[in-house]
Amino acid sequence: MAERIREIPAQPEPTPEPSGWRRLVRLAGPGLITGGADNDPAGIATYSTVGASTGLGQLWLIVFAIPLLIAVQGMAARLGNVTKLGLAELIRSEFGRTVAFVAALLVVTANICTIGADLVAMAAVLQLLTKIRLIFFIIPLVVFMGYITIFQNFKVIEKFMLWLVAVFFTYIVAGFLAHPHWGTVLLSTVVPPISPNVTYFSGAVGLLGTTITPYLFFWQTSGEREERRGVRQLGESYVDLTSGMVFSNVTAYFIVICTASTFFLHHRTVQTAADAASALQPFAGRWATLLFSIGILGAGLLAIPVLAVSTGYIVAGTLGWKMGLGRQAYTAPGFYSVIALSMLAGVELAIVGFDPIKALFYSQILDGLIAPFLIALMCIMVSRRALLGDYVATKWERIGGWVAFAVMSLADVALIYSLVPHG
Repeated sequence: MAERIREIPAQPEPTPEPSGWRRLVRLAGPGLITGGADNDPAGIATYSTVGASTGLGQLWLIVFAIPLLIAVQGMAARLGNVTKLGLAELIRSEFGRTVAFVAALLVVTANICTIGADLVAMAAVLQLLTKIRLIFFIIPLVVFMGYITIFQNFKVIEKFMLWLVAVFFTYIVAGFLAHPHWGTVLLSTVVPPISPNVTYFSGAVGLLGTTITPYLFFWQTSGEREERRGVRQLGESYVDLTSGMVFSNVTAYFIVICTASTFFLHHRTVQTAADAASALQPFAGRWATLLFSIGILGAGLLAIPVLAVSTGYIVAGTLGWKMGLGRQAYTAPGFYSVIALSMLAGVELAIVGFDPIKALFYSQILDGLIAPFLIALMCIMVSRRALLGDYVATKWERIGGWVAFAVMSLADVALIYSLVPHG
């Protein structure tokens, strides 16, 4: 009788680790969203103003800010991944309620002013494209963003935001349509053409203030917790946030190129992102105006929910409320109420005619004042073994954080100096 041979089931081939762009797509999350939200309509207005007023003179600063931004957001990601707490909760537990309350009050005020300015910018662009009064766009925009943020779970919100990040490629295309002199662009990037005047330094302060922004610290920390990566995925977090920060500053780089190659050369001033979009047509053509406008709309749809949610994280974390986009609204009523109220407060600022330029100006001052303070707190926390155990920050991460603190502090000094009358 022939011996029956028992078949051994074939072992499945190990799934190869994706590489290149596929790996970036798989790891995309809070870091890439942070990078996109960093370029909100108010930020686009700042970059446009910098390009229109100082030309290509600030390009080197955008490149210089990339490692600082990675270091700061990396600290925020580390804190969220290791402790499973939000930044506001950590500040309250490590430094006390008073410190947490002061930080929360300043950042929340700046966030609401920025939401109002962003809404006005989005409505102004829609009015530019449709010729319909901007007031008719503000409430529908907020209702749509509020519905997505409050009534959808974190994964749906994350996918919605990740798709919106792609809209920032429009600024890269618009930069090419402006036909810059690429030799001058490269030279200005590697050899800083610093001009010792108030316009140059105030532009530098505005650029740093809108790049290293406090509300993104809170978003990154809580976003990592929502993503549930944990300490074993710290490397994935860094791939995610590094790609987001690089993409954010590449976008800012091309916005400055676009406006410097058009408005600065023709001595045109720009005050808002919508101004920049409408004034581009004579210099760069109708397509540049359309792309710039689409970019502003996509930026607002991404940034306003991030601003509102980070406000919810800040208030809930400071007061010890339940929070999280993974929760149903009825299980975290305080958290979701703050999100809704921050959007409504932004609508109120936009509708009553509060000057969006002033809203942007004052929010940047508040952001600029609070950013070094928050960076210092994060630098202290990521060095505490009692808090992070074996996952304390590396030496280079700590150095990067303290350099960011020093640079932002100098920016504050420059800002205060520029505001004080001289002579």
